[in-house]
Amino acid sequence: MSATPESYDVIIAGAGPGGGTAAYFLSQAGLDVLVLEKETFPRYKTCGGGVSPAFLAQVFPFSFEPVLCSHVRTASYELGGQRVSMPLPPGKIGMVMRADFDAHILAHARADVRFGAAVKEVSELTDRVTVTTRDGRRYQACYLIGSDGASSIVARSLGLQRRHKMMAAIEIEAPASEAVRAAFQDHALFIFGEIKNGYLWIFPKGDHLSVGIGALGPRPGELQARLRQVMQRFSITLDGLTFHGHPIPLYSLRRQARAPITTRRCLLVGDAAGLVDPLTGEGIRMAIKSGRLAAQALLAGRPERYPQLVERAIRRSHNFGAVLARVFYRFPKACFYLGVRNPAASHAFIDLLSDRTSYPQVIARLFGSMPFFLARQTLQALVPQRSSH
Repeated sequence: MSATPESYDVIIAGAGPGGGTAAYFLSQAGLDVLVLEKETFPRYKTCGGGVSPAFLAQVFPFSFEPVLCSHVRTASYELGGQRVSMPLPPGKIGMVMRADFDAHILAHARADVRFGAAVKEVSELTDRVTVTTRDGRRYQACYLIGSDGASSIVARSLGLQRRHKMMAAIEIEAPASEAVRAAFQDHALFIFGEIKNGYLWIFPKGDHLSVGIGALGPRPGELQARLRQVMQRFSITLDGLTFHGHPIPLYSLRRQARAPITTRRCLLVGDAAGLVDPLTGEGIRMAIKSGRLAAQALLAGRPERYPQLVERAIRRSHNFGAVLARVFYRFPKACFYLGVRNPAASHAFIDLLSDRTSYPQVIARLFGSMPFFLARQTLQALVPQRSSH
């Protein structure tokens, strides 16, 4: 073990979107930043990979076009054999591979990055934080940002460990025939009703498809079996492919609403702070938002304000999203008919992914559009009957 720790202004544990974002803004401001990442880049990361280019353009001054695998122009939703498809405006949703995406953000940060440096222990003193890695090296800094995922070592070391509401997820990067790839070239499909409290997806990723399934409390082996069964309907063969499992720490109104995400010198971001979208399971945007907020709080010399910033920018919206998720999974058929099939829903969620709206506004837009949607559905049902007489 080194006798004298290397010193920095800020240490960041984890080089995902949250850690990379914090490293970018802090280092751009001239701070001496160290990023400790347990893996060696590029590394595979289980993730659907849906992002909003508009949101990324709001946050970062550099382009993400080099790491966008594809652009989604149609979103489809399926339940019980019924499918509804919604055309999307060009450039609203893109798909990325996390290995490339995370490395792209980190490459723009002027930070000292140590790969293969897994955090073992964290100790917080009055004037500094000391981090020890598994190889025995020690580092110290004025502040520490924990971006090391749902099983955060940083959170556990500092007494911030919490019980997350976990969604179990499995994803496969699947090759497909030319015909199947063409069908999903710019088409994202969400499949409901095949598993309780969850959904499946098929996303385009350039030369292959990202297929997966996620659910709350599945039985052992249920995710794998259901994923194979449903993908066969789309002529997507999973034989011989690697199943990548990953727990997704969904935001919980009961568990995360009041849970602390800071100590005096440590700030948790992204999955480590339990900020994954409670309805969609989206984590990239929340990691980036919280990483930027953490950097802003440190640069302003007011780290104690970070929880307030997260409350206003993320948690208030998530509280409504958690209620919406509870209603959706309790009444999936009614929500599919009244919500998912309503074109206003797709537009609202595109704005949500772009960070241009919040869940309270999404709910207001859905209820506001409901009379017009129901009236149109009624007219469409009556027209064929009248024309038959």
